Amino acid sequence: MDLERIAEIIYETAEQEDKELLEIANEGIFHMPELAFVYQCGKSIKKDANRIFGHDDVKWIRELDLKNGGPTDLVFENRDDETLAIEFKMRATDTAYQNDIMKLCRIERPNTKKLFCALIDEFDEPKQKDLRQERVELIEGVKVTLIFRNKFKTIQHWYASQVSCVVCVWLVESI
Repeated sequence: MDLERIAEIIYETAEQEDKELLEIANEGIFHMPELAFVYQCGKSIKKDANRIFGHDDVKWIRELDLKNGGPTDLVFENRDDETLAIEFKMRATDTAYQNDIMKLCRIERPNTKKLFCALIDEFDEPKQKDLRQERVELIEGVKVTLIFRNKFKTIQHWYASQVSCVVCVWLVESI
């Protein structure tokens, strides 16, 4: 399972949606509802299943209840009995990030890779340091490894200052 390619697809999807939203709504990626973004990512990952999973015999499932405290945003099951579970957050707090990471940790299904993706609204000239990214990797009892981080400038009308969208994807493992 090519986790780096999945992360790249998530970034490419965010950047593409940002461009489209700018054209049609004069808004950036954060204008898009989270579940709409999850759906677009799911579609793009499924289209590239052969490269990611080594074959295209992959089932794409949205909001699947894996008995871990609520539906998981995006799940892929493949013929090799491997599962990929991804939780997403857009413009959220580090507490919301932690809740989704802990939800991923409660998945007990064997052979499951767990990813957490955050689209973070970051000020280009911050008055204070944004600690959301760092705090994700400091959650006790969990190994959270950054596998992808990249950003692009975006438009967000509810802030006076320029912001960027930082796309981060972490591999989540219970310790």
